[in-house]
Amino acid sequence: MVDLSDFDPALTYTSYFKYRDKCQNDKQRRHLESVIRHAKGEVDGDLSEVLPTLMPEPQYHEYGVYANRVEDLGPKGIAEVTANYEEMVRNGSYVIESDKHRVVIADDEIVTEGSYRQILNKDVAKKMGLLAEDDDSHDFYVLFARTIVFWDFDENDLCSEDRYVTSHRLVPIDESQLPANYPAHLRTQSSVLSSQ
Repeated sequence: MVDLSDFDPALTYTSYFKYRDKCQNDKQRRHLESVIRHAKGEVDGDLSEVLPTLMPEPQYHEYGVYANRVEDLGPKGIAEVTANYEEMVRNGSYVIESDKHRVVIADDEIVTEGSYRQILNKDVAKKMGLLAEDDDSHDFYVLFARTIVFWDFDENDLCSEDRYVTSHRLVPIDESQLPANYPAHLRTQSSVLSSQ
């Protein structure tokens, strides 16, 4: 049984804090603080914090996010990137805990490596190719994976990102195991009522 009692979405941005001392100049510090703001906005589901950190026309390159797909499936341009974030907020897949194990900081890019746990409902798991289309055995899952992210910055300190994901492991969970911040509208009615 998966233990999510220590599930901490804040780790997604607080795990950057210990790398602040690696910044060698103001430019690097601005970039790292922008990444922290971006990551906090993501796990808070607050796009008013995420979108201002983005380049005018960000080009996301994503490899391995979807199972058994090798091509780049990242959104391109501000409309697609915004729509992608809005969909994550709608479907609850922004409920994630990402721990950074390594952060490399240069003047025009930041590279991070780490592991994460992400809560997915069965529909999202199917869309990502992690679950068979006819598998309705469980409603919720935890995705365990490792990721490397390349954050690029323009002359205005705004970012875009390239993400590589590997070592997917999908584990079913009961609804009672969902973290406290999992969206109420995606829980079953009985669960919502019992928590009120």
